[in-house]
Amino acid sequence: MSLDILRNCPLFAALNAAQLAAAASGLRRQSLAAGTVLFHQNDAAAHYYIVEHGLIELDRLSPDGSGKVIELIGPGELFAEAVMFMNLPRYPVTARAVDDSAVLVLRNIALLDLLTTDNTLALHMLGHLSMRLHHLVQEIETLTLHDARYRLANYLLGECERRDTTRLTLPAPKQVIASRLGIKPETFSRLMHSLRSTGVIDVRGATLVVNDLAVLRNLLDSG
Repeated sequence: MSLDILRNCPLFAALNAAQLAAAASGLRRQSLAAGTVLFHQNDAAAHYYIVEHGLIELDRLSPDGSGKVIELIGPGELFAEAVMFMNLPRYPVTARAVDDSAVLVLRNIALLDLLTTDNTLALHMLGHLSMRLHHLVQEIETLTLHDARYRLANYLLGECERRDTTRLTLPAPKQVIASRLGIKPETFSRLMHSLRSTGVIDVRGATLVVNDLAVLRNLLDSG
């Protein structure tokens, strides 16, 4: 089961069976109750992770002690893999379970040993990290150059496209999503209320239904 999850991860797509087994050397599964911290910002980093089930938030603390959700990591997604290439690997964020979750814990050294013996795999890893960097640049653009309404519309459209449905179950509490989008919780609630009152979305229990994708797209075009 664990190897199947690895095979479906883009980072491992180029590995043959022997290489995949080597990368998974020492792999273990770790269960996390909701709210449990997997690692803290500035902890020494000897492992990277794949979410088996649940949801992990990555938080960054500012000097004044306030936190910001940097990323939400869902099932099948990889995180903390870039840290292994630092001279003194330390996690730049805190990882915390939003829901009851389980992660696969992989050793940095196992993957590094593979990369030092296979140039093709090393280039594949560079491609993976380059795509991550491109994604983060896009995220920075959204968070710094656009207002809260744009960010929320962009998030809802992205969730619809990623899941290929307009019926969504939000993956995390609204305050977590608001932090991820750089929006104050009260502003997030006000914007959601505005979208509901104009019929763009409906909220039915834990389900959010997007009724009008065109309006959300127009918000992006005008933002």
